[in-house]
Amino acid sequence: MQGKSIARNTAFMTIASVGQKVISFVYFTLIARNIGAEGTGKYFFALSFTTVFVVFIDLGLTQVLIREGAKSKERLQKYFSSVIFTKIFLGVLTYLVAFAVINIMGYPVETRHLVYLSAVTMLFDSIHLTIYGVLRAIGNLKYEAIGVIGSQLTTLILGTTFLYLKFPLIFLILAFTIPSFLNVIYSSIVLFKKYKIRLQAKLDKQVLRFMALIAVPFALTAIFGRVYSYIDSILLSKLAGDIAVGWYSIPYKITYAFQFMPLALVAALYPKFSKYFEKDKERLSYVFERGMKYLLVIVFPIAIGIGVLARDIILSLYTAEYMNSILPLQILLAGLVFSYMSFPIGAFLNACNRQVTQTIIVFFVMVINIILNVVLIPKIGVVGAAVSALIGNICLTVFGYSIMPRITKISHWFLFKSFLQIFISAIIMGLGVYFINQIAHFTIAILVGAVVYPVMLFVTRAITVSQLKEAMVLVRK
Repeated sequence: MQGKSIARNTAFMTIASVGQKVISFVYFTLIARNIGAEGTGKYFFALSFTTVFVVFIDLGLTQVLIREGAKSKERLQKYFSSVIFTKIFLGVLTYLVAFAVINIMGYPVETRHLVYLSAVTMLFDSIHLTIYGVLRAIGNLKYEAIGVIGSQLTTLILGTTFLYLKFPLIFLILAFTIPSFLNVIYSSIVLFKKYKIRLQAKLDKQVLRFMALIAVPFALTAIFGRVYSYIDSILLSKLAGDIAVGWYSIPYKITYAFQFMPLALVAALYPKFSKYFEKDKERLSYVFERGMKYLLVIVFPIAIGIGVLARDIILSLYTAEYMNSILPLQILLAGLVFSYMSFPIGAFLNACNRQVTQTIIVFFVMVINIILNVVLIPKIGVVGAAVSALIGNICLTVFGYSIMPRITKISHWFLFKSFLQIFISAIIMGLGVYFINQIAHFTIAILVGAVVYPVMLFVTRAITVSQLKEAMVLVRK
């Protein structure tokens, strides 16, 4: 029964994650086409700015709630009430800080109003994140999946309506605020009806002290990771203006849309890493190496295929106003390869009790990224932000990978050989896509690439029949 429950929950969240990414991508594309680069830049900046601040509301408490609540379900109400109390306090404080910072930075009235409303959305998001954390601790992810898809669909419907009616830009932020508030109502009703756990703020100092101590590494990692992910958009806005943010938001959204795949695989690998770290180091190495290989098989055709077709994709989906998004997209796609590799490396370090090391790595990469953005954006604009992201992802991968041999023996030759075989297969696919694209529509080129790539994987022996069967077993699990 437990295995079926895990499989069912995983299926719910995988489908919800894919659906959310698709709907979000469609919605953002509609926005970019309808309001232009400058409007898109203001909109994307407001969301990025508040997304950085939202981490200071949670500070890792939801992760602790899930972990400790799963161990002691009878204490869930106490844990939940204390976390909600703390979040309301931190939420008000964070809102005031965000309010002060956006005013000190000297942004125009329209941008400040976008941030004010986006910050309200941030408060609602943080509340329903914790409610769904309780449901995760209980082991029921079905309602979270429904909430995720329902919220995203509501945003799409409201936002599209506001676009059609040509309402002011702030209504596009409101299209997030309304569904986020409704998500709080929906999730709290589910929690009470199903499990009699109330949405109430009640401080238990002993509980909070216990949870806060555990939350410290989670909080630091979340803060560093969030700043690293969104600081480029904020610095770009300040150093290069709203139009530059609009140009950058397109490649950022396109590459971000593919992040669910390494997350899904890491979700399957993480418990294996933890288990084999304690019992079987040889098996630990084997699982990591195969996981890296599977991710490379997925990411190379995405990076090279979209990179070759970047011009056609940008012009077809976003119009000629976003021509300056083409090169940054190609650079970020190169960074996507290293981003994919960094996921299992980070999971490996966390599973092997090196979470402090991983936190330090993320901190240093964040600092490197900020310095690069400050230096490069004034010189080469959007391209500078993309290059900074690429170097950051390379550093995240290299620094993490350099620690791994201290934990267990890694076959560097196997990984290098796999990298080379898959890279050659993807390059040949990319050449085929490029030449077909010269004489036919780019959708035909995509179909040709979809045929050439798997054939080349077998030709280069990057993938064998036995390995394909092994991968399918992992996917099913």
